[in-house]
This record gives sequence, structure tokens and C-alpha cells, in this order.
Amino acid sequence: MKAAAAALALVAACRAARADDPGFEVRIVAPAEVAPGEAAAVSVTLAPAAGHTIAAEGPLRLALDADDALALPRRRYLRKDAADPAADAPRFDVKVRPRAAGDHRLTIDARFWLCAARTCRPVTATRAVVIHAPAPPIDAGVDAPIDAAPPIDAGRRRGPR
Repeated sequence: MKAAAAALALVAACRAARADDPGFEVRIVAPAEVAPGEAAAVSVTLAPAAGHTIAAEGPLRLALDADDALALPRRRYLRKDAADPAADAPRFDVKVRPRAAGDHRLTIDARFWLCAARTCRPVTATRAVVIHAPAPPIDAGVDAPIDAAPPIDAGRRRGPR
């Protein structure tokens, strides 16, 4: 009887640990700032946890979504588009180009098959990252306010005496 109770406690503990651990991690590395009009890459890596693999034969897809102010040359990536398609943890370099200044949200929806020792299951993971595009600096000579005080030497004549 005690052995059965201990076995049930062990199974419950394993299930609780499994529920907290999804078996994978989505790593996103994005640049801190990207000037409007310039292109940059956001690195997205699908990394399986210890004891897990991402099925090489199964479908793997990244779908991207962003507002209109963030240009995306591609909105879908497959395993063959990864930096190394045969890698255990496929990495994708997603190109982005802000069209305007501001904070732009990039949503990444990953779908793949995650395998353990004897079973595989479909996984959907959605992550988001904010791409910051700073406003260009204002040129004080051109865009100076009209009511600004005149320069200190205004009204003085310059030239030979």
C-alpha cells in the first residue's frame, strides 16, 4: 500500500514538473534601436529543453505580424529558411525595417512539433518584441522656433574698423 502511494506521489510530481516546463524556449534577440528606413535583423531561435527535440521531419513555421509602420520583406519562414536547417535549435534571422519613428510591435507565431523520448506533440508559441525607431534629431538651424531669442551678437557689425 505504501509503495502504491509513493508511486502515485512520484507520478504526480513528474506531471507537475512537466506542466511547468514546456520543453522548449523561444529566444529572441532584437536590436535596441533601428533608425527609420534602415534594415535590421531580429534573431529568433527555437531551442528544445534537455530531453526534447524539435522534429526534423515535422512541419516548422514562423508567422510574423506587425503594424504598417514596420516593413517585413517576408511574413512566413519555414525550417528550410533557418540559418542552419539541420540544427537541433533552428535560428531564423527575421529582417525588419521601420518606416517611421516610434515603437513598433513585432509578433512571432511559431508552430512546430516537439518530441520527447517516445512521443511528439504539436506546439504553438506566440512571442512579441518591440522595435524602437528613434525620431531623427531636429536641426536647430532649420527648424528653430520662430519666437526664439536672437543670437547674442545680433545687431553688431562685423568687418574692418
